Amino acid sequence: MTERDSALVRHFPRVLARSAGGTVNLAVAGASALGAAALHSWPVLALGGAAYVALVAWDMATPTFWRQVLSGKPEEEAAARLPDVDALKDARVRDAVRAIAAARAQLERTLKESPEAVRSHMGLALSSLHELEGRAARLAVRGEELARFLGSADPGAVREQIRLAAEQAAGTRDAEARAQYESARAAREEQLAALVDIDAARERVLANLSRIAATYQGLPAKVMRLHALDAQATESMYGDLNEELGRMNGEIGAFEETLKSFHEVRVGT
Repeated sequence: MTERDSALVRHFPRVLARSAGGTVNLAVAGASALGAAALHSWPVLALGGAAYVALVAWDMATPTFWRQVLSGKPEEEAAARLPDVDALKDARVRDAVRAIAAARAQLERTLKESPEAVRSHMGLALSSLHELEGRAARLAVRGEELARFLGSADPGAVREQIRLAAEQAAGTRDAEARAQYESARAAREEQLAALVDIDAARERVLANLSRIAATYQGLPAKVMRLHALDAQATESMYGDLNEELGRMNGEIGAFEETLKSFHEVRVGT
């Protein structure tokens, strides 16, 4: 199996799910089910099911449908679009997004100057790149959220409160008061641990944005190399690029899942 075939197999479940859940296809299935129920007719239901299967099969055999799915839903385009650089408050997030946007513009110029054969072979890789840009957009938003939260917190003040609670616990002779001071100290220690975790998550967001920026910045040169090789460029070379982007999407996707635990973070200060 070639790298290109492997990429098609990897994207097959996504394309199949889109077709199976398509508005037109589901409408046909639903209308058939309602008609069969109204007429108490199994043949009508069978015909409707066959029509639904045929529509899904047609989608799966249509290259245009694959391109539409792999390029993202229209309603997802806004979510996949990089945020406005001028609207970003965190300097490091802003620099990463600016670098990605500049590299994307250079890549688009390079592709326009490339032969049709290169652009055609780059189809799957560009679909992965669209997905990667969506991840960058979401990471930028999350990085802003984490930076804003950390800007409102004061780890130094929390450490001082931990020290004070420990001192008060040690200085009292009353067992009940000591227990309450110890409880307050433990709560503050949990708060500080949460702040440390959030700061680490922000740093990982920035690291992933930096990685995406570096990947984007390296793509124009890779496309130009394929352009220079032209007919000598092999399927495996295109496959390697697509595999690299696919692997990166998977790794960053896994990181996005870990970030969900911070989505509703509310740490008192």
